[in-house]
Amino acid sequence: MTGASFENGDQVGVYMDDTGYSNILYTCGGTSWSTASDLYWPSDDTYTFRAYYPYMATVSGAVTLPADQSTQETFTQADRMWTSTDRAASNGNVTLTLNHMMSLIKLDVKGDEEGSISLSEIKAMTPAILGSIPSTGTWDLETGAISFATDATTISGITPYMVDNGTSVTYYALVLPGTTFKEGDKFFSLTDADGTTYSYDLNIDGGFTAGQSQYCDIDLTVKRTGITITGFGIGNWDDGATGSGSVTMD
Repeated sequence: MTGASFENGDQVGVYMDDTGYSNILYTCGGTSWSTASDLYWPSDDTYTFRAYYPYMATVSGAVTLPADQSTQETFTQADRMWTSTDRAASNGNVTLTLNHMMSLIKLDVKGDEEGSISLSEIKAMTPAILGSIPSTGTWDLETGAISFATDATTISGITPYMVDNGTSVTYYALVLPGTTFKEGDKFFSLTDADGTTYSYDLNIDGGFTAGQSQYCDIDLTVKRTGITITGFGIGNWDDGATGSGSVTMD
């Protein structure tokens, strides 16, 4: 799943509570979804539907955060999406819109106006989002809530997924909700091929804590003297921001 749509081959699990329909696999065929186990209304009552992504043949509440999210595949596989909705029996389709349950770090990075560092130089550097980042957590498929384990080991850096915008680059990384980034700590770095590292120490008052289904958007400028912040914002990562997806069941 990328952007705001699922892709061919993506898989979700669907529950129809109190009916015996449990973890039914739906596979995206590009513009439609298919399943080997059709769902039928047992009666004219209202039922709760739950769906999640990515599909697990053996359902587990464990979540492991990869340190390497540098490719589209590794980034999207680190995502967790979920929804729950009540629907009354009808002859129409049931459309489920899945929302992101992880936390998104989004960094928009460009070179300085004087041109001391070019965009091509930035793109050739190795990026890292730094901190004491919990690597494991739990996912409650009943409520959709994700939390990191209190005894989780931590990773010191995530290699983010990079998108070239033409005049800037954007780095994306997922973290577990509740992950805290402290003011004054090293937060982001770019390392050149010769080993030269440009870094940004978080100078946001009080730091920030990554919220569930939220994104943190930071604008950064790279100079020969280091990396500076030019913008900061936190918002809800819903179906209007950086992607969600729907599955329609016939």
